[in-house]
Amino acid sequence: MLELNIKDALGPFPYASSAMETMGQRIKRLREARNWTQGFLADQVGVTVSAVSQWELDQTENVKLVPFLRLAKVLETDPHYLVFGQSRGAAELSKPVQVISAKKRLKD
Repeated sequence: MLELNIKDALGPFPYASSAMETMGQRIKRLREARNWTQGFLADQVGVTVSAVSQWELDQTENVKLVPFLRLAKVLETDPHYLVFGQSRGAAELSKPVQVISAKKRLKD
């Protein structure tokens, strides 16, 4: 039976993250863990408050490289963690990449 007083499955540990956490959720969690406002983070990274809000709401598909790297540095985290989360960063990077030549693609 569901208990109505339980808000989510994370339990009493606010720092615990969900397995399906998005990049925006990771950014927001790291910012809030430091008790920073979106405005403070925006100033540190050199972007607008609107940009930080869009990142946290996953409304930006392609974050520009320089602000993204600044964001990782300011949040004292690894860029791969922001993108992939804990469970995927190293595993995704270690997968072999298959390169298909343009000629072969045209034949298929």
